Amino acid sequence: MTDYVNLTELRTLARQRADQENSQFVTDTEITRYLNNSWGELYNLIIENFNDDYYTTSNTFSLTSGTDTYDLPSDFYKSRGVDLVVTSTESVPLRRYNWAQRTRNSVTVYARDYRYRIQKGSIVFTPSPSSNDSIKLWYIPSPKRLLSKTTTAITRGSTTMWTTGSHEFVVGDTITGQGFLATDYNVDQTVTAVGTNTVTTDLDSTGLADPTSYGTIESRFDFYAGWDEYLIVDSAIKMQVKEEQDVTGLMVQKNQLVERIITESQNRDAGEPQVVTDVVSYEQFYYA
Repeated sequence: MTDYVNLTELRTLARQRADQENSQFVTDTEITRYLNNSWGELYNLIIENFNDDYYTTSNTFSLTSGTDTYDLPSDFYKSRGVDLVVTSTESVPLRRYNWAQRTRNSVTVYARDYRYRIQKGSIVFTPSPSSNDSIKLWYIPSPKRLLSKTTTAITRGSTTMWTTGSHEFVVGDTITGQGFLATDYNVDQTVTAVGTNTVTTDLDSTGLADPTSYGTIESRFDFYAGWDEYLIVDSAIKMQVKEEQDVTGLMVQKNQLVERIITESQNRDAGEPQVVTDVVSYEQFYYA
């Protein structure tokens, strides 16, 4: 089940829930900040309750002989595992080394002897690599922020390039147009390229006219089974706190949502539930 919602929709729903539809006491900028904070809470709620695979991704990079420290991906949040790529079809899982093992080395270094540690913005290997092996890092990325950027120009063609000024969109983001005339631009699109001040999407605008009124391009996220309700309620609580209103009813709703989301998000692969790791078989990778 998908549940795609954009930033404008979330702001409107948060205002409705806080009963502040006709008030600007809390500005759109403030609500956007509340929504992003609430999204961060929801994101952590999901991954901290053993539901990491909703967002797990990977990055492969090459080791350089004599170099032990490598930059983590820019969107790195938490590691799920590190593999040494032996061949195109075989990989060996690596273990994390304890801090006391940071100077670990051996006279004879086998590929399976590598261990790693996440330190600040880097991943560090010990012993220092002596060959140009490949590493596959499985990780949970940081939650993307809900974004909205006003556009000032458009370049039409088989793809559409929006001029936005500085932005944080990345390739692969799902976005939507909001408030454009003509309305043909108010559709879901996927970001295919980004520049410092431009965003290119897969929207084929060859046969469209230039907008007579420009709007915004906004993030559009999939909140699965209606979990955007958490953002709406939690943001409404923050809005009512600022207005010094009673939030008791909304807090009850939030607590109910927490229980519901934890229950619904667990065991995503219902056909193959989580089991205890087979440590005996796992050890075969590390000992000759």
